[in-house]
Amino acid sequence: MSTPEQQYIKGFNHGYLLTKHLPDLVAKLLKHIKSATSDYLTGFYSGKEEYELEKSKEQINELRQIRDNNKDHDRDLEL
Repeated sequence: MSTPEQQYIKGFNHGYLLTKHLPDLVAKLLKHIKSATSDYLTGFYSGKEEYELEKSKEQINELRQIRDNNKDHDRDLEL
């Protein structure tokens, strides 16, 4: 028998990986689940949210890098 913590971790890992590789499937699955009623589902939601947060941070960093590269390029043109 697994402990609630082990169930949470298992759900977290599944939520993270499925969101990373099959986000449409996760959306369909969660559409039919009203609320997190178990440690596994709570972990699943948390894993999904963690992946989405990391992805958002990654996109923000990419945009900052593009912006910084454009600023450098604009400075070169002014000289």
